[in-house]
Amino acid sequence: MSIQATQFAATFERLGRRMLAQLESLPEELWDRTAPIPPGDSLLSLATRLLDESEYWVLVTIGGQEMGSEHSGEACSPDVRVALFQRYGRWVTRMHRVLSHLPDAIMNLFVAVPPAYRETFGAESITVRACLLYVLEQSGLLVGRIECLGQAFAQREYFPHQVMAAREIDWRPEMGERDTRDNGTVPLGNPAFLPRPERLGSA
Repeated sequence: MSIQATQFAATFERLGRRMLAQLESLPEELWDRTAPIPPGDSLLSLATRLLDESEYWVLVTIGGQEMGSEHSGEACSPDVRVALFQRYGRWVTRMHRVLSHLPDAIMNLFVAVPPAYRETFGAESITVRACLLYVLEQSGLLVGRIECLGQAFAQREYFPHQVMAAREIDWRPEMGERDTRDNGTVPLGNPAFLPRPERLGSA
């Protein structure tokens, strides 16, 4: 694997590990919860989009592979976590296989830009290096959104418990208040209830 390809592969893996780490830090029931603000993404949809775009640009556009309907049943899988992690494992393996055959000289060769992206690039073809840089940019943005959304979900799950605990603490009477209530039961103005002072020298 060339030096540039090694750097690209290492960066792809680093972004993938960040994505998986964020997902693993949260309960699986939060993965498909949508954000309360537009565009209403979920952790699962963002992670799926990251894998979709990475596979499309690296494996299909650069590697010339064909992606069939192998991911069609993932959304209906009873174990979403296992399906997503297995797909990520396949992506890393295939990514290394493609990039391992890319010498530095090939980075300057041109690949055709899909029609849907030609307006984005303003061209019908771009270099392999530009293609990889674009995928890394998009992957970095998606990982950043995954981390921000995950942290927001974590705070929403954490702080309600803290609020309830704070309410319980606030509800408990202060020591001074309890002493005041306890002393309020003793009629301090009645001398009969006051302690009788002992005379010095008395038996």
